[in-house]
Amino acid sequence: MLEYAVKAATAWFLGFFPLFEIYVAVPAAIAMGLDYTSAVFWTVLGNFLPVPLIVFFYGQLLRQRRIGPWLQGLASPRAQGLLDRHGPWFILLATPWIGVWAVAVTAMALGMNQRQLLLFTLISISVYAIALAGLIAFGIQAVRPQS
Repeated sequence: MLEYAVKAATAWFLGFFPLFEIYVAVPAAIAMGLDYTSAVFWTVLGNFLPVPLIVFFYGQLLRQRRIGPWLQGLASPRAQGLLDRHGPWFILLATPWIGVWAVAVTAMALGMNQRQLLLFTLISISVYAIALAGLIAFGIQAVRPQS
């Protein structure tokens, strides 16, 4: 039980850490010996957690002397219009490539609906984690010698 808890916590942290996120966390969790379901669950949980934290603490970010004006400068009318029209698609496609931290802060700066942000980042992270785990399973089966 302790061994599983350590592996799960490590997978969670790798998902949470900005430089690793989902693309390192899922393979690492599987390599540590977690089953595919646990690997996906813990890494998705770790990778999704920054989004509610950013949503909750965004107001405090705006009060920071250096960060606040920069974030408010991102909110151009053109960028807000693009996010209004294509926001969910942007979240779904960009989250795994840009990173959940940057996408969440950018979406909040551009005034995206918080519920949409939470929902579509969770969907995006989950889909990419499941796809990555499936590709890993497929790759392992492909290189395993036939018995």
